[in-house]
Amino acid sequence: MKFEGYREELVLYDTTGEPINSWVEVRFHPITGEVSRIIHVPFRKLILPDLKKMAEETRDSCPFCPPHLGQKTPRFHDSLLKEGVLKRGKCVLIPNRFPYDRYCALIILSDAHYVPLDAWDEETIADGFLIAREFLVRLMAYDDSVRAFSLNWNYAPHSGSSILHPHIQLSAGAYVTNRARRLLDSSYEAMLKGKDIMAEWIQAERVAGERWSEQIGPWHFIVAFAPRGRFFEINLIHDSAGCFASLEAGDLSALARGIVQALRFVSAMGFASMNLSLFSPLRESDAFHPMISISPRACMGPYQMSDISFQMLIDEFFALFLPEDVADRFRNTRGELSGSA
Repeated sequence: MKFEGYREELVLYDTTGEPINSWVEVRFHPITGEVSRIIHVPFRKLILPDLKKMAEETRDSCPFCPPHLGQKTPRFHDSLLKEGVLKRGKCVLIPNRFPYDRYCALIILSDAHYVPLDAWDEETIADGFLIAREFLVRLMAYDDSVRAFSLNWNYAPHSGSSILHPHIQLSAGAYVTNRARRLLDSSYEAMLKGKDIMAEWIQAERVAGERWSEQIGPWHFIVAFAPRGRFFEINLIHDSAGCFASLEAGDLSALARGIVQALRFVSAMGFASMNLSLFSPLRESDAFHPMISISPRACMGPYQMSDISFQMLIDEFFALFLPEDVADRFRNTRGELSGSA
């Protein structure tokens, strides 16, 4: 597998005629062919929101905080969930009152109204993914016409989250999301040719060594060659083809360990918000490897300019960090991030 792209060397001139050297890299996603651009420009200092202050201001009105949870939040019909909700540890799964598919749920991850990115623990995140898996297993038994699902975590305001209290969004219905469709279609097309393109992707990254960072249980920690978002993208890709709903508890514990390291790294890089998405077929698959993508989010400058612009309309992304530099920094700090010596 080739990681294809090219660099354009640019020369501008200041008012005295002195050259200003710059460059832009155009990169193609190794599975989907999606285009990303790495731009060489000065990085503006981020101005982060005061999330502790926001937590104090919003805690009393938060529907996900005790004792509001269960009082201001709905329940599923008994035919789907006899209990109305699902609980595991401190995590609670409830219906989403603002549905965007046939079935929509929210997984409230903690009774704490605010948890900094570098303060998450593996058990809590594992419980969140275990409860998501349980809901999907029950849903597949309840409605065999459901063909796809989407799991996403928007954390803190710069990620697009309207409620600070940590929660994951889980939906299921007839159609996959656009990016999931491109990833899945590419994998299935390769399978018809006798290839496991995602296994090839993992192996190529591991051999190259520039962006592959470590293996955590069955999950490969890889900084994306062609990132989505303004800054960088971290991928956690399972070693084997399959589907999320069939993963063992040990797989999800290892995934939680990888996510905790990723969130600590995002925080160490100076961010307080992030988006996380899970990509997987709903039912059994011999082609696609379950995958997590994490991208930091932040607004820019004193006027809180969005980090997403016309990219949204053209469905093409540009990033300000070289993925190889990000991976190198992660490898140099992973002992500290994992809590190991």
